[in-house]
Amino acid sequence: MTTITNFADLNRYDQHHLRSVSRDDLAADGWAEPDMTIVNPERSPAPVMSDEDFTAVFGQWADWIRSAAAVKNAPTDYVALALLSTASAIIGNTRWAVPWDGWKEPPILWGMLVGDPSSGKSPALDAVLDPLKDIDAALSRQYEQDRAEWSANDELAGIALAQWKSEAKAALAEGEDAPPKPSDAGPAPIRKRVRISDVTTEKVAELVQATWRGLLLSRDELSGWIASMDRYSGGGDRPFWLEAFGGRSYTVDRKNSPDPIIVDHLSVAVLGGTQPDKLDSLLVRSDDDGMVARFLTVFPDPVPLKRPTVPFDTETPLTALRRLHSLQGAADEHGNLRPFFVHFSDEAAHALDEFRAQCRAWEAAVTGLMKGHVGKLPGLAVRVSLVLALLDWAIDPNAEDVTSISASHLGRACHYVGEHLRLHALRAYGKTSSPPELKAARKLGDLILRERLTELNTRIIQRRELSGLQSAKEIGPAVQVLIDAGWLRPRQERARKSYDVNPHLEGMK
Repeated sequence: MTTITNFADLNRYDQHHLRSVSRDDLAADGWAEPDMTIVNPERSPAPVMSDEDFTAVFGQWADWIRSAAAVKNAPTDYVALALLSTASAIIGNTRWAVPWDGWKEPPILWGMLVGDPSSGKSPALDAVLDPLKDIDAALSRQYEQDRAEWSANDELAGIALAQWKSEAKAALAEGEDAPPKPSDAGPAPIRKRVRISDVTTEKVAELVQATWRGLLLSRDELSGWIASMDRYSGGGDRPFWLEAFGGRSYTVDRKNSPDPIIVDHLSVAVLGGTQPDKLDSLLVRSDDDGMVARFLTVFPDPVPLKRPTVPFDTETPLTALRRLHSLQGAADEHGNLRPFFVHFSDEAAHALDEFRAQCRAWEAAVTGLMKGHVGKLPGLAVRVSLVLALLDWAIDPNAEDVTSISASHLGRACHYVGEHLRLHALRAYGKTSSPPELKAARKLGDLILRERLTELNTRIIQRRELSGLQSAKEIGPAVQVLIDAGWLRPRQERARKSYDVNPHLEGMK
């Protein structure tokens, strides 16, 4: 595997991409065709990993990933990231990585598959998520058994309580001490799961508290989930999910109960797909709170339609995920569950330090959300190295337990995260890798198209309360970009700065 040392922003701001309107460009109505790359910029090519590198990164899983992708007629990138994210949820809080003292990382990964409709996102997800149905079914059977046993005990406890009340009343009437109150059946069992799709944050916290190890949230459309998560919660969902990525302790206050839900390690992996235009809209409108930057992202080209010629192996992932699910945590000095900490070897820690330096160089070459994403790559590489090590163990019944992370594990993770997925993210984050004036111009362009505006002025812009477009200092450069691109034309007759919108934009989206 080669190492990329020189990095250029493939979506850098290039004035040559913005056409300045000349007299020769003018149509009969006096307007030129607007430059639509303002809102629909050209994307960088899809990164492709060589077969040799793919095998080096995924080891014994490489052949299964390729065959599953072929059967599902989906890119291997989709299946690979879905496998890593799903495995991270199954491992959950049973194993955490420790590069060195003072740094602990849960294995939790968030995976986003970007592609147009019919690009193979859903079939790729099915290849990995279908085995979870079997694990969930086993948990449901155990729940039914536990529920039946609890119901019987609860009924007996009710009878014993009624008898105690009668005996206590009689004893008190005779001036004697009441007999000891019998114990109840305790709280009802909760149906444990490994996968959820649409639940409230309170329910998620309750499930993580019950399962302890963690969960996988899978969604067909991630951008809609991210954009709407605060719609009914008064802004409380985003902090919850940011904490769910870190596996930290979290407390949820309940409306209908005086007792809060206290989760020792709130760990929830996230996996799903989105379309490029929906992701673009989310990225342009989103504030940089680190939510989107936490996702590992793949945005490959679609594969040619082809009838599969290989059988679909469903047993390998099911057996491996079951083995991962058999992992248990450790216990602290008080007997409470805690993660089993997997430490890095000295060689792995040294290699991680070098990777951090490389990420710092990459970080200096990008802007916006991409900068935040690159800054998280070292931690993501740590997580991926742990997941890869445990996937190696899960697929090989003769493998020894994973007690440390080697330099080989980390090297595979760094190549995958740094050399491959970073370029996928750059392709997906194209709009956010640009200077502030161009990002602001794209927000204005999106506003013009969305509301079909025929006129634009400072008051209209400020009333929309768009982030980064509140002051004249911010608005002026963005408007100038749209003027240069043929979107706007100043109205000279008005004292207040006002602009006509290119009528050719009518009906465009």
